[in-house]
Amino acid sequence: MSILQIGAGGVGWVVAHKAAQNNDVLGDITIASRHLGKCEKIIESIRSKNNLKDSTKKLEAKVIDADNVEALVALINDIKPDLVINAGPPWVNVTIMEACYQAKVSYLDTSVAVDLCSEGQQVPEAYDPQWAFREKYEAAGITGILGAGFDPGVVSVFAAYAAKHLFDEIESIDVMDINAGDHGKKFATNFDPETNLLEIQGDSFYWEDDKWQQVPCHTRMMEFDFPRCGNFKVYSMAHDEVRSLKEFIPAKRIEFWMGFGERYLNYFNCMRDIGLLSPEPVTLQDGTEVHPLQVLKALLPEPTSLAPGYKGLTCIGTWVQGKKNGEDRSVFIYNNADHQEAYRDVEHQAIAYTTGVPAITAALQYFRGEWANKGVFNMEQLNPEPFLDTMPSLGLNWEVLELAPCKPQIHILEK
Repeated sequence: MSILQIGAGGVGWVVAHKAAQNNDVLGDITIASRHLGKCEKIIESIRSKNNLKDSTKKLEAKVIDADNVEALVALINDIKPDLVINAGPPWVNVTIMEACYQAKVSYLDTSVAVDLCSEGQQVPEAYDPQWAFREKYEAAGITGILGAGFDPGVVSVFAAYAAKHLFDEIESIDVMDINAGDHGKKFATNFDPETNLLEIQGDSFYWEDDKWQQVPCHTRMMEFDFPRCGNFKVYSMAHDEVRSLKEFIPAKRIEFWMGFGERYLNYFNCMRDIGLLSPEPVTLQDGTEVHPLQVLKALLPEPTSLAPGYKGLTCIGTWVQGKKNGEDRSVFIYNNADHQEAYRDVEHQAIAYTTGVPAITAALQYFRGEWANKGVFNMEQLNPEPFLDTMPSLGLNWEVLELAPCKPQIHILEK
């Protein structure tokens, strides 16, 4: 058995560590990236933490341009993995899926293939380029597992579990995500700044009244009391799983919410207003062309560098309301992750940890035959029990909290 991991950023760091801890099942591991040094640094960390469970299995690094289908196919054919795990940025998803199709190898990723704020790439269309592979993967006899992070990913499994066991009818699904940790920086992003800052400046899309609703970012807000973290303001945002949840879990309203502190929003709004968050090129006085968002990315702390001093908890979960046996019911299914515990385990922070652990949890389901049907699948479509049974052993627990049924108090804010 063997896997090929593409991507060596923050999420890739955690994915590689967790794959190494489970290489008795996953087999040989190859980490590939444009930057060989990043792969080698991850391997050095794995060995220094003694996280390679079976030392007889291979752990090696390769160079790859994930935008080049031909090069990807050549690498896959050379390594002959049983599964390709895409831990790279979301805009390489389609090229890697195409390479896997041509090489007849199964595929897994952690987020949708678009930036969520460009015209034609927003939530209602978000998965279309990847869902186009459904019939091709089925005909090729291979598996594609999409969005196997936490959100998207685990929150969708929570929703599937709730629909299967806890509810007869679902009124609303609210995916809730806050980071109550502190990295000590005035402003930083917890994963790739380009991906992160594109994601949170797009309009929010949510499903209600049998149609897609669209509002500017950060104009719908509510407060929620998060277990072990306290009361936080959360803002409606466009996010991958809203699209797939709408497709597979019947509910009257489906929405994604993320917590932002006042200081973070002040920095964000200032940078957006002066154009620093734009992905479009601008020409300087000397004729040099630059992309403001890429310049900002170069100035911000590299997400991996935040890990050593990070403290506090995250809380991510799925708040489901509806009816069971004719009675109103409200539950919050969630995880708390600790930044310091994540660092002790894999030398990274909890944001990357909560994405990387589910990816390997899903990979284990594939190798064990639980999630190995032929075709392309989102997490909501797959049996939740084996995944939820496995995830705590990899480092992420989950809880079901009964709440008093209520109508969410949503505040409409000016842009």
